[in-house]
Amino acid sequence: MINTQNISIINLEKEMQGFCSFKKVLSNNVGGVTIERISMKGPRKISEPASIGFYNVLLSLNGEAIVELENSSFKLGNAHIVKLPYNKSYVIYIEKGKEFHFLSFQKSLDQADQDFISQNLGDHSKVYIGAINECPVYTEDIKSSKTLNRMILPEGKVPRFCMGSVKTEGPDEVAEHEHPMLDQLFLGLEGCNCICMADGEETTLIENMMLHIPLGSKHSVTVKEGETLSYIWMDFFLTIEGQKYMNEQHQMEEEQNRADRSEIIESNP
Repeated sequence: MINTQNISIINLEKEMQGFCSFKKVLSNNVGGVTIERISMKGPRKISEPASIGFYNVLLSLNGEAIVELENSSFKLGNAHIVKLPYNKSYVIYIEKGKEFHFLSFQKSLDQADQDFISQNLGDHSKVYIGAINECPVYTEDIKSSKTLNRMILPEGKVPRFCMGSVKTEGPDEVAEHEHPMLDQLFLGLEGCNCICMADGEETTLIENMMLHIPLGSKHSVTVKEGETLSYIWMDFFLTIEGQKYMNEQHQMEEEQNRADRSEIIESNP
């Protein structure tokens, strides 16, 4: 069964300064993963403590914020990805007169994840942040040549969690395929209006909708003439070994062909 949930950005115009709203998204659809839509009106701070049991990733939807990590700060605008350093506290700060709407992903870690992190603690001590429309481009056999695909959260940044985006205009499709090694979520972006099929069930994916593709199902996505297919996919792998699927199926474009790519920040705070 395809589960969906609308996560429309709420209107904060009449809310008091310092307002903050939390809403769980597709609870219990993916094991070990908690997703929240958070909306804030400045001035406001959210402080998150260090944790050895979880990894935190933020996906900004709209507005402006500042992420503070130890002695460093990073500005966030619309449609940014942030992978926080592992086991380090951080603060999300909204200035007076500003609003910020984002998704917070908290992924629990098993022993294999912990071992994976320990093999390269340096990389997992870094923040990874960038605008989605500046992330590197990839191609994939199940998608047409006119499709624009971006790798938002590459393999290895977070154990068993990757993220990317897909955009094309109809008529077009993402051909039928299946991946029994992962759970998958879609988030419809601006103007999205496409049809998702999974094991014979049909659902229309629209802007600001989160959709769960059932584990191991045969699924495809089609978009009609005059419509737009535009979504972020989120892959949650069952095992560390399973995430090799990413490099096997996605062909990253050479650096010299990425004329529209700006720098993605990856540094120790």
